[in-house]
Amino acid sequence: MLAKYKKVANELRKRIQQGYYSAKEVLPDQKSLALEFETSRVTIKKALDVLYVEGFIYTIQGSGTYIKKNAFQLSESGVKIGQNMGLTHQIDESVELTNEILAFGVRFPNEEESGQLFLKPENPVYEIKRLRILNAKPYSIEYTIIPVEIVSGLTTDILNHSVYDYIQNELGLVFGGNRQTIKAAQPNEYDKKYLNCAVDEPVLEVTKVMFLESGTPFEFSKVRHRFDMVEFSFVNPSSQI
Repeated sequence: MLAKYKKVANELRKRIQQGYYSAKEVLPDQKSLALEFETSRVTIKKALDVLYVEGFIYTIQGSGTYIKKNAFQLSESGVKIGQNMGLTHQIDESVELTNEILAFGVRFPNEEESGQLFLKPENPVYEIKRLRILNAKPYSIEYTIIPVEIVSGLTTDILNHSVYDYIQNELGLVFGGNRQTIKAAQPNEYDKKYLNCAVDEPVLEVTKVMFLESGTPFEFSKVRHRFDMVEFSFVNPSSQI
């Protein structure tokens, strides 16, 4: 079942794209939106946060929330690099997302993982490999490393839904920034098997380190996409163009 804040975000996004709100006018305040959607201001804030990181809106302190002038040019299908949202909250409600767990276990980190996550060799980590499938088509393979000490209690049930929802809502951890890099790569055996990549078809690999609000890294991942299943658009939320 779709979360209430995501339903609100989807409706507000649709209104923006259809011109229901003018870029020259301030959006209704959180209290008014809460009354309209029959929900709490906390839910409205979460919905507006989604639109903010997607680059649709900006806020002027003491004035209100406005639509960016370039909101109509934003990609509706592209993955927004720089976001702290997982795939579960980036896709439209019309898209069916399923997960296939390829590997899940606990081990000690290698040298690269220890360096990225500031861990000692004896600090255990979760190793996760997931195939993400959109509308019955293979979309990406995620290779994720998470310190057990920071994110405890991961299960296959959580992996089949949203890891980020669990971290934020169940563990109460607050996300900070992230660092991401993108490169083209040759397909490996997993790409050929699960993404149906031909030997001469490239994949796009996104390497990401996610940080908590305190600056502590809690996730090191490499996500590999079929070249024809993803479009990247870069959004700077602080821009008011």
